[in-house]
Amino acid sequence: MSNLKELINRVNTVSSIVKMTSAMKLVSSRNLKKTQEKLLNLNFYKYNIEKIFKILLLNNNNFLFKKNKKNKKTILLIVLTSNRGLCGSFNNFLLKISNYLINNFFKKKNIYILFFGKKGKELFSKKYPILVYNSNLIENINFNILSNIINDIYKNYKIGNFIKIIMIYNNSKNIYKKFISIKQILPVKINKHFFLKKKKDFRFEPSKKKILKFLFPEMLKLKIYNSILESKISEHSSRMMAMQKAKDNGLKIKKELLYYFNKIRKENITKEILEIIGGI
Repeated sequence: MSNLKELINRVNTVSSIVKMTSAMKLVSSRNLKKTQEKLLNLNFYKYNIEKIFKILLLNNNNFLFKKNKKNKKTILLIVLTSNRGLCGSFNNFLLKISNYLINNFFKKKNIYILFFGKKGKELFSKKYPILVYNSNLIENINFNILSNIINDIYKNYKIGNFIKIIMIYNNSKNIYKKFISIKQILPVKINKHFFLKKKKDFRFEPSKKKILKFLFPEMLKLKIYNSILESKISEHSSRMMAMQKAKDNGLKIKKELLYYFNKIRKENITKEILEIIGGI
């Protein structure tokens, strides 16, 4: 009887886990849809801003290619991870790639890291200096707080504290295909063939340079904000898949446990019947 009690307790435990994983999948699915809507709205705005930005660069392309002579070795690496686990290899693979990138490509450089998310900070804070750490933006994206952080980074870049700013995060074209994105935020890379194309000229007031000075940091904010949304979509889709696998495994284990439970129960009933018949 003790075996039967243990088995039924395990069945109840597995059933609770299946219910919990199903609920977590539903929550991630709802959050995924909300984040996708935000990204869709942002892309429309971002596309039009980038269009104006490119037009402004036609006669001011040198604005982007200023070389930083003060510091030739310091790099800022922006890493986007999640605050919570239970999302498969979402964080582990990203942090392995980040570590490989630092050790193999930036080994002669000074590295500062900006983390959005707790999981990355827990691993890298012992190895490298953390410039900024913010976990709240991953859960509740606030554009005003993000703007303040990006403004500080941009000022540091302008005065020569960093030669490059690179961002690494999980990206996803859809919920099933994921990949690691490594983007150079500053200095900005622009396709040189763009400047050879003939475009209509527009009149801008105030001057193009003044508009570029204002628009350039805004473009950086939009890019990073866009990357955070893409990372969140990847996180939610990874958690959905992880919870679905956990649910499927839980149902499989529950089925096996019920099979053994019924088998032992039948054996015990048969044994009792035989004892009764033998006693007669």
